[in-house]
Amino acid sequence: MPRKDDYRPNSRGGSRGGSGKHRKRPGMNMKKVFVLSFCIVLGIVFISGGIIYKLGHDLYSNVNYVADDDVTVVETLPEIAEQETLSADERQGVAVSKDELQSIHSALEGLNSVETKSDDDIYNILLVGVDRRDKTWNGNSDAMLLVSINKEKNKVSIVSLMRDTYVNIDGVGYWKLNGAYAYGAGKLLCKTVTDTFRVKVDRYVAVDFFDLIDIIDIIGGVDLEISAAEAEVANGYILDMCNLMNIDGMEHQLPSEGGMIHCDGVQAVAFARNRFVGNSDFERTERQRYVISQLMKEAKQMSLAQMTAVMKEVLQHVTMNVPETEIWSMISEVPDMLDYEFEMSRVPYDGLYSTIWVDNQDMLVPDWDETLKRLQEQIYG
Repeated sequence: MPRKDDYRPNSRGGSRGGSGKHRKRPGMNMKKVFVLSFCIVLGIVFISGGIIYKLGHDLYSNVNYVADDDVTVVETLPEIAEQETLSADERQGVAVSKDELQSIHSALEGLNSVETKSDDDIYNILLVGVDRRDKTWNGNSDAMLLVSINKEKNKVSIVSLMRDTYVNIDGVGYWKLNGAYAYGAGKLLCKTVTDTFRVKVDRYVAVDFFDLIDIIDIIGGVDLEISAAEAEVANGYILDMCNLMNIDGMEHQLPSEGGMIHCDGVQAVAFARNRFVGNSDFERTERQRYVISQLMKEAKQMSLAQMTAVMKEVLQHVTMNVPETEIWSMISEVPDMLDYEFEMSRVPYDGLYSTIWVDNQDMLVPDWDETLKRLQEQIYG
């Protein structure tokens, strides 16, 4: 998207004083020069602003904008909505009694008494990666990154919210955080994050994994450092995704030895989805943040013309509830944001959670008091 300071009309102006008996007083000439100059500058602002607005409006028209009022919360999920289950041998969580589970539910209900933080200088938005095999349902939000832009401290915080976090989803009940999107898309996910983490989140941008493949290819790929173990697992994901896309998965296989690889969309998404190398979903969120940071490096190297062309294609794959007027209010701040400090982390934090076994699935239960304190400190300071 064009930046205001990237359009610099090159106008030259001046004035020549006349000579003769009817010559005006110097003070009056300077006043006229000032008024004329002001009008010229004002005209340039309106003209260039109109050009920028037209270009930006054309770009925005490519977005799949979904107003919150148009979102319906479903009571049941379709059969295609797969629910991952684990065998008793695979589970890591501890079985809990009814009383213990009720205590966990009471702690979640108690979060309603905690103040929800908000600040006019801080803009919170969720970046959502949706896992689904077709578009007949919303899908599970298996990648959730809470991005907080702190304009006062010149800082951007990117916090991965782990999908297995045990939460209370309004109108649905107690379940994994990633189920909120399945039942009520971005609107319900934003509400669940706000209600649970007590950080006001109204906006989201979502793509499913197939859209993300296309986006990465449009950008031109991304450089990723991949281990041999990660390459082995990613190649399995590649074959599975390519089968669904009816393309040859062998053409996208990663080198078995790994290394620094310029990945196409299929390869990068397969790498980001890997939760079988390292510490399960914890390291998967690290891979997701790594891919995002590397994509940002690719974007920073683009010229304005390249960025405009790329954005026009990328936005066709994006679903969001960010209105156009809100985007325009932020455009003038984008150049400064590129130089902000970036801080990345993940919730639950290490040492501040337990894992329980509920409905044949592992669920993560944070230490809510300390977690909320640390998260709000990171975002709001």
